[in-house]
Amino acid sequence: MEALQSPAKITLRSLAGLCGVSSATASRALSWHPNVRPGVRERVLTLARKHGYTRNQLVSALMAHVRGDRTSPFIGNLAVVHVPSSRQPTILPMQQRIIDGATDRARELGFQIDTFSLGAGTAAPAALGRVLRARGVLGVIFLQPNSNDTTAGFPWEHFASLQIDYDSPNLVQHTVSLDHHFTLISALARLRALGYRRVGLFIARHKDERLTHKWSAAFRSFQKNQGGIGAVPVLTREAITRAEFMVWQRAYRPDLVIGHMDQALVWLKRSGIGVPKDMGFFNLNWNERTQACAGLDLRPELHGVVAVETQAAQIHRNERGTPADPRTVMISGRWIDGPTLRAPSVPA
Repeated sequence: MEALQSPAKITLRSLAGLCGVSSATASRALSWHPNVRPGVRERVLTLARKHGYTRNQLVSALMAHVRGDRTSPFIGNLAVVHVPSSRQPTILPMQQRIIDGATDRARELGFQIDTFSLGAGTAAPAALGRVLRARGVLGVIFLQPNSNDTTAGFPWEHFASLQIDYDSPNLVQHTVSLDHHFTLISALARLRALGYRRVGLFIARHKDERLTHKWSAAFRSFQKNQGGIGAVPVLTREAITRAEFMVWQRAYRPDLVIGHMDQALVWLKRSGIGVPKDMGFFNLNWNERTQACAGLDLRPELHGVVAVETQAAQIHRNERGTPADPRTVMISGRWIDGPTLRAPSVPA
């Protein structure tokens, strides 16, 4: 009795033969190259699925490098998808810096990035998915989505995907995010070492809620567990106004305030409070400063770089769809000195 033979594993060459095209055309079709006619691409993709052909993106990239010259080989297209909200309907300057960082790193790794928008008044998730597939996009980076519902209906199974910043407490996608807790805890320790003993935090409610209260939670944790910075309550309002800020300042007399809005420097000056002589100021997001100050560089370009590197690894592993085990890559913010803090005391 003859032993049963397992079916031969289909190769790119045999797949091309089944489709009646060259191996090069089959390879381009699998990469969603725009030069391949839609009918040919669908035939190649259909037969690839039918016969269980899986393309190894890493091998393809290496072969392209071997065949090419010294320049970086073109591997494929990526997309950054901005998810607008009522408060942020357009791409903010800091978000553009994320995109710029992603674009530069993508070019170095052999990818081309285009930016798209999703949400009210723009492409619906399913329609956007069709557009991205038609353009040969291999991976999609969602830029600060607002909720998982916003992307409901997006065809995840066709793309490697991740998001920058969390969209909800329920982690669904691989994520690149600032390590808000460690970043603020480290900054508070340095501020305490500078001699500040009554530190106050003010933050708009929508900013803190979007980050599931990571800033305020880190601040309160330091107050309670590490101490040395007083017990000034966090000032949080839907919108921080001058009147509310000054009432809070007069009630608790902090010797340093931390917040996103460096407009507080103007409010303090108008009230006759000198910075840093009478009170220090530390910007929670130095990247959005409007005047010289100390604060935290949240490193937006690095977010874009890490997102592209993470996505390239997904593509090389041929990963598509929603991950079974979503992971987060955390980035630490960076301390920036500035004229709104007192100088360190010099030992006698």
